[in-house]
Amino acid sequence: MDDFRAQLRDVIDGMLAAGVTPIFLVADLEGAAEIKRVRDQDSLDKFMQAATTAITAVAPEADTFTYGDERIVAIMPELPRLTTFALIDRLRRALPLLGQSFDCTIYPEFDVLDYDPQTGVSGLLAELSALGRRRDDVA
Repeated sequence: MDDFRAQLRDVIDGMLAAGVTPIFLVADLEGAAEIKRVRDQDSLDKFMQAATTAITAVAPEADTFTYGDERIVAIMPELPRLTTFALIDRLRRALPLLGQSFDCTIYPEFDVLDYDPQTGVSGLLAELSALGRRRDDVA
């Protein structure tokens, strides 16, 4: 886990050093875990890799990582809100189609988190964890 945090910190520090404010696009791919249940872990890994590739295709400047079986986080430069909404709209249409190729129905949900230099990587991971709990409470 420390290695993951160090890598995440390095990416964020690199962006900040370049004068770029990072934002985090969180894609919760509800239904993706069904791939693991119906098929196997390898199929889920292939799906998550394909979904990550789809995100970097629409946001080439993004670095991505998976967080659990159903979540992908893209770290990218802060964009104007309309650009971010357009990017989310493209992904909202593309990711369910990708899920169909794995015989799965995907319901993507998106959030954008801002980077807080006061809390750093620990704060980001706490927000990601809390985000999952809030979604569970709503469902």
